[in-house]
Amino acid sequence: MSKNVIQFLRQKDYVYIDEIGQGGTGRTVLLEDPQIQSKFVCKKYSPIREEYRIPFFKNFLEEIKILYQLNHANIVRVFNYYLYPELFTGYILMEYIDGDHIYEYLNQNPSWIDNIFYQTIEGFRHLQQFGILHRDIRPENILVSKNNQSKIIDFGFGKTIRFENDFDKSVSLNWRYSPPSEFKKKIYDYKTEVYFVGKMFEEIITDLNLQSFSYWSQLRKMINFKYEERIPNFFDVQKELIQSFNHKLEFTENEKQAYQNFANELTWSLSRMTYDSIYHENIGFIINELEKAYRNSMLEEKIQKTPIVANCFIKGNYSYSTSQLISVESLKNFINLLKSKSMDNQQIILSNLWNRIDTIQRYNPKEEYDDLPF
Repeated sequence: MSKNVIQFLRQKDYVYIDEIGQGGTGRTVLLEDPQIQSKFVCKKYSPIREEYRIPFFKNFLEEIKILYQLNHANIVRVFNYYLYPELFTGYILMEYIDGDHIYEYLNQNPSWIDNIFYQTIEGFRHLQQFGILHRDIRPENILVSKNNQSKIIDFGFGKTIRFENDFDKSVSLNWRYSPPSEFKKKIYDYKTEVYFVGKMFEEIITDLNLQSFSYWSQLRKMINFKYEERIPNFFDVQKELIQSFNHKLEFTENEKQAYQNFANELTWSLSRMTYDSIYHENIGFIINELEKAYRNSMLEEKIQKTPIVANCFIKGNYSYSTSQLISVESLKNFINLLKSKSMDNQQIILSNLWNRIDTIQRYNPKEEYDDLPF
C-alpha cells in the first residue's frame, strides 16, 4: 500500500544576519525569520576538505537524528532541516543561543560556577538517558545564554549507542585533555564522557581560580584516571550532587533577613493580580532581569517603578502602589542571596516568594467590564 505524501511547496526565506564560523564539517551562519522576528543558527554541511563530503555525509544525517530526539533546557534545540542528498549537503536550523562559551562566561561570572556545573551535568544526563555519546567535549561546545542557561551544542561526532552491542570503540579525535586509562583498550563510553566533562571543569576552575566551587569531591571522582575507580555515569554524578544539596539547605539569619526584607517590600508594593497571572520559573532569567533592574537603579535609594522588579517574577497583569517602593539595597541583597545558593536553595527561595505573592488579591478583569458583548 502506497503512502500519501503531503507536500509543503511554499518557499520559506530567511534574512542573513552574520557569519558565526567555519568548522571542519561545515559553515554556520545566523539567520532571522522576518515573519516571527526570531533568530536561528543555520549549519550547512560543507567539509573543508572535499574528499570528506561523501563519506562524512552520514555523520551529518546522524547529527540530525540525534538532535531530533532531544528536548531539554540544557541542550541546543533543532527546529528544522533541509537535505540535498543528491549534492551530499544539507542544512540544520537550530536555536540561537545569545551568550558565550562556558570558559568566557565563567570568567565574567565566577559566582555561577556551581549552578553551571549542575546544569551541564543535567544536560549530559539527558544525553545518557537517550543512549547518546557526545564525543567532542570542550568549552567551545558548551554555551551559556544571557539568561545563565548552559547549552550543549555540536553533535557532529555524536553517536547513538545500541546496548545490545558493545560500546563504540573508535577513538579517532584529537583530544584536548590527557586521555584516560581506557584509551589503551580503545574504550569510549559514559565513564569516558564523565571523565572529559570533569577535565573540562577542572581546567576552567583551575585557570580562572574559581575558589567558590563547592563540588570538588564529586569532580575528583569524575576525573579519576583509572577506569575501574571512576564514577560510572552522569546519573550517579547527579545523585551525588543532589545529596550534597540536601546538606546545604540551611539559611543563616542574615540570609533569612535578606529574603524577608525583599519579599515584604515586593508584596507590599502589589495590590492585586489577575487570576491568569503566572510566575517565571527560569531562575537564570529571573537573576538576569533582577541584575538589570539593579544596574538601572543603583544610584537611587528606591526602585522608581515597581514593574521593573515585579516583571522579573510575574507574567500577567497586576496593580501596584506608586508610593510603596522597593529599596535598591534590599534588591541588591536578594540578588546576592540567590546567586550564592545552590539550585535547590534557589528553588526554595522562589517557592517561598511565590507563596507570598499568592496571598495578594486576585481578580477577573472581565467582571469589571460587564458592558462588553462577550
